[in-house]
Amino acid sequence: MNRIIDMRCRPPLPEFREYFDIPRITWHGARTGAKQVSRAFVEGSMDLFFEEMDQAGIEIAVVQGRNSPAVFMGKQFNAAFIPNERLAQIQDQYAGRFVCFAGIDVSNTAHNAVEETVRSIKSLGLKGIFIEPGRQIQSTPDDERIFPVYEKCIELDIPVNLMSGPYAGADIGVSDPLYVDRLCTRYPELKIILGHGGYPYVQQILGVAFKHTNLFVSPDMYVFAPGGQAYIDAANGALRDQMVYGSAYPLRPVTQTVSDTLGLGLSADSERAYLELNARKLLNI
Repeated sequence: MNRIIDMRCRPPLPEFREYFDIPRITWHGARTGAKQVSRAFVEGSMDLFFEEMDQAGIEIAVVQGRNSPAVFMGKQFNAAFIPNERLAQIQDQYAGRFVCFAGIDVSNTAHNAVEETVRSIKSLGLKGIFIEPGRQIQSTPDDERIFPVYEKCIELDIPVNLMSGPYAGADIGVSDPLYVDRLCTRYPELKIILGHGGYPYVQQILGVAFKHTNLFVSPDMYVFAPGGQAYIDAANGALRDQMVYGSAYPLRPVTQTVSDTLGLGLSADSERAYLELNARKLLNI
């Protein structure tokens, strides 16, 4: 029976295949031990993708919208824009398999961020928001320009997924856990999911999560990067209720990522919390 919830997954639909080209997927995946690129993504086949999800035991994939400009960080990363109406269509078309988060532009260039958050949740039925401060405003998650968005998320009782990691902005400084600590301190009621788990600041972000129970760390592919074992140690210990599984598909295949995760030595209770229960709590499902 499929029970796993994948908190970071971009299915093989045209919008995502345009952004994630195969050479990029191959390179990134290999850096974290991926043996191959998903056949479903290569072929753009949703039927094959659902077969891969079922084989992996994944019930629900959380699909993050995107609304961010191009950025150069040694390599050129293209702009990404997916209309939130399209995310709502995906969620409705594949009801029960996908939960979608709106891509919100906190620079207020593509839209008014607060108004679009309200519309995405109340009118479109999306379940949370995804923001990229390091790319959108070349700043950090605790930037006061984003405060009205966070306050609206608290009012709507929805989670915000923050982009972090080595590609969150022009340099890794935007992912410094200090800024997440300040955000958690200011808004203890805000449900924060940290996509890419704050990598490479692994020990520091785990310390921030130890301090703030409203922070959920989703390390996804970086569990398999240098230093990633600390995420599993945290999931097996004090942070069992705050660690959330993700594959980062298509950068890693869903089947191999679940298989690899099951071999990391999680206890039975920790494994279920990481793969399923913590996400259910966040998503209210």
